Amino acid sequence: MQMRFNTLNTSTEVVRAASHQAPRQQEMSLNGYDSTSLMKLQSCGLRAKSCNDEVTEPKQQPPRDPLLQLVSLQKASGCWLLDPALAAAVGKTSEEVENTKPPAVNQEVWATILALIWLHGFKIDAKLEWELLAMKAVSWLRAQNVPSECVEAGNTLLGCNVQKDAMGL
Repeated sequence: MQMRFNTLNTSTEVVRAASHQAPRQQEMSLNGYDSTSLMKLQSCGLRAKSCNDEVTEPKQQPPRDPLLQLVSLQKASGCWLLDPALAAAVGKTSEEVENTKPPAVNQEVWATILALIWLHGFKIDAKLEWELLAMKAVSWLRAQNVPSECVEAGNTLLGCNVQKDAMGL
């Protein structure tokens, strides 16, 4: 652990003067900061300061790419779950996503339809990046009972006009 002293002079002489040790032991103290040396430094009015004592501004994480968010949420089966992370990835609130779900539609089917519409509507330029996961999602959807109004409702929510056949359904 790297240590710093609250003084302008952090040279070996300060440590030697504070510790009153032989030169060889002083080098060990300078590198290892044994407890005896630290106590002697404190008695001389010097205080060892760890990097944890510093006040730092919290680091804000850079905004995450919505495409990466959406891709990371897909399940191994090919579907997506209807949760706040999916809503955030497609730029909607959980309430918006849940309240516009057609009544007869399963939550996973709805989430997967929204993900596919969003990919086709907003990330068509990156299709090579998501094409395979979309094929897996479509394969999963074909095994489900997907009502035709589901795609229409998804388009309305997301402000898109993606056709069912363009998604491979």
